[in-house]
Amino acid sequence: DLGVSYYQTNQPDKALQQFEHSLKVNPKHVKTLLNIGVVRAFAKQDLEGATKAWKQVVELAPGTQEARVAQRALETMSDAHQGLGGSTSSSGPGR
Repeated sequence: DLGVSYYQTNQPDKALQQFEHSLKVNPKHVKTLLNIGVVRAFAKQDLEGATKAWKQVVELAPGTQEARVAQRALETMSDAHQGLGGSTSSSGPGR
């Protein structure tokens, strides 16, 4: 996959462009959404974007290997956030 190749050669913006193009063809392609989450989380430090992509994978393909991988990624991010003193609630700071 071209998007994965771009990611592996440290070209995350091109990778995301390729993945977005793929989603225009098939908006429910879970492997593409899973890869978007990886690029957003690890290359772009966009945890919100990664979370959105991974949640879509879990919703679109429950019970699949891709959904299990996405769910583990979501849980790992949540655990890391809480370990840093973050909160998973939607309340503001200090609440």
